[in-house]
Amino acid sequence: MDLGPIAQLVERPAHNRLVPGSNPGGPTILKMSLFIKDVVGKLEYLIPFDLQEDWDNSGYQIKLADAPLLGIVTSLDLTDKSVDLAVGKGFNLILIHHPLFFHPLSSVDLDSNDGKLTGLLIKNKICVYAMHTNFDSSVYSMSRYILNKLEIKEILPLIPHKRKLYKLSVFIPKGYVRVVRDVLFKYGNPKIGNYENCSFETKGKGSFKPLEGSNPFIGESLKTTFTDESKLELLIEERFIKKAIDEMKKVHPYEEAAFDLYPLYDFGGNNTHGIGAFGDFESKITLSNLLDKIQGLFSPIFINYCGNLNKNIKKVAVVSGSGFSYIDNAVKSGCDVLISSELTQSKAIKANKSGICLIEMSHFDTEKHFTVITKDILSEEFNISVIENTNENNPFFKYKGGEL
Repeated sequence: MDLGPIAQLVERPAHNRLVPGSNPGGPTILKMSLFIKDVVGKLEYLIPFDLQEDWDNSGYQIKLADAPLLGIVTSLDLTDKSVDLAVGKGFNLILIHHPLFFHPLSSVDLDSNDGKLTGLLIKNKICVYAMHTNFDSSVYSMSRYILNKLEIKEILPLIPHKRKLYKLSVFIPKGYVRVVRDVLFKYGNPKIGNYENCSFETKGKGSFKPLEGSNPFIGESLKTTFTDESKLELLIEERFIKKAIDEMKKVHPYEEAAFDLYPLYDFGGNNTHGIGAFGDFESKITLSNLLDKIQGLFSPIFINYCGNLNKNIKKVAVVSGSGFSYIDNAVKSGCDVLISSELTQSKAIKANKSGICLIEMSHFDTEKHFTVITKDILSEEFNISVIENTNENNPFFKYKGGEL
């Protein structure tokens, strides 16, 4: 799986290192000290937590962050089979797509199925972590996975995620602007359309009076100093603020770096993250050929469609899960077809009037790829044991007639 350039920006934790050990008469054994919070921290960097919808409950469902990691099970849902797999293998982290808990608990019924699962997880000290709508809006989403399998080019989010942006202004003495700016470009450099490394520098005079106990870079204690300074301004995403300021302070020459942080009224658009995805075939194909392609690649339990089978398809949109409420977005993006699940009659009628084709698969068939995607991410980032829960089945069955 191609993780793209974002994976190259992630720094591996200092304690996540392979340490050679001795094994007389045999090969070198590699030991690794890795904790659950290390894996979750990396995932939250690659799949930002703030991408989730307001109503969602992604994140820890059962938290054991400080426990040494023993192995991971990836599963679309938390079920008896996924828990049995973790217990049987002695693994202590289950990554799921659909959260176990959506609402605050008033009680836990240990006689219910979810209660029994919860009790079994706690008894075996197994951590459960969910990535739901934040995963759906990430660069690793099932929507993008399906488009990649279809060999769609130039993939963009169908509904771009709105980033909360801040303006950071930092005051820097003459001769040190470049080093501070380079660090801030590394940690606080959102793209603005097709541009990055955007900043503005204003020159002026700064003043300060070092008090007793200070160690001034410029000037003398108890004397007011006036010096040439620059005010450097740039935008920064909310999730990178702490890291950017921490790193800026490391290279800033002043003992007390002076800076201002302003929340912006509007949010910046994002051409990387967002709900759903769309892109183009290299060459047009008919709707009939697209249906055959989907059947061959994904083997869904059923495929329904709306539209003319002979219509030429160039631009394709996918929203994994229940996504036909985004028909208007697909139409505005110039898409010829939208692939999703849980189609209703009113949505089908609307699509026929709009001239866009629809392809429906089951909710499960659009999201079952979560396990392989997360396994590939983890295998790329860590040297750990990861097992997919491939025992989960579509909860719906296709009746073929005469079946008992």
